[in-house]
Amino acid sequence: MVAAVVYRLVFIRHNSTSVLTRQTGEDAWTYGAVRYTDADVAFYRLFSIRFTPDVRLDRRTLVLGRRRHPTGSELDVAEAGEMIVPFSGRDRRDQLVEGDICLGPSALTGLMAWVEACSTDQIRPRRRRR
Repeated sequence: MVAAVVYRLVFIRHNSTSVLTRQTGEDAWTYGAVRYTDADVAFYRLFSIRFTPDVRLDRRTLVLGRRRHPTGSELDVAEAGEMIVPFSGRDRRDQLVEGDICLGPSALTGLMAWVEACSTDQIRPRRRRR
């Protein structure tokens, strides 16, 4: 367990973008990180004991909603200048995942650039592991 937590705190946090996430139906925000690949975005909860991402969404199914400023109790967790963006997408089991992501201006620019960077026709289909 200690190795998994250290892995997330050191390696994942170092090579990713720090964000707050909340899945639909949850009240609490979770501190974590996101990593982008050519085909998907991976969400890591920072204090999880898993070595793999907690949620991995297919880039072709990711939909971002309108960004907005934090309100009410969201102001307790969001820092100045951060925005909240609703998202939805399908994971590897084709389950719909919906929620909100809270990120700063530069991280939001990075997310938007990643989403708009290439057409879904350019994404190579993932090969099945044997």
